[in-house]
Amino acid sequence: MGLLDKTNRKATPKSVLIHGIIGAIVGCAFFFLAFKSQFVQEWKILLPIWLLLCAGVSALCEWQIDDSDEDEEDK
Repeated sequence: MGLLDKTNRKATPKSVLIHGIIGAIVGCAFFFLAFKSQFVQEWKILLPIWLLLCAGVSALCEWQIDDSDEDEEDK
């Protein structure tokens, strides 16, 4: 099983795209709240890289983690 193998049977390209966009929005808010004061000069360069990273991780989680697996509690 590889990293990019689809393991979530319910994931569609549209749901992966939506989760990627949501991840980028959350990442943007987090970046400005947590890091903007530290990277005053460099934020214009670092923000797109940060957004791509957040969107990629969020989309990959949607592609691989099934929603029913997220809701199960360890017994």
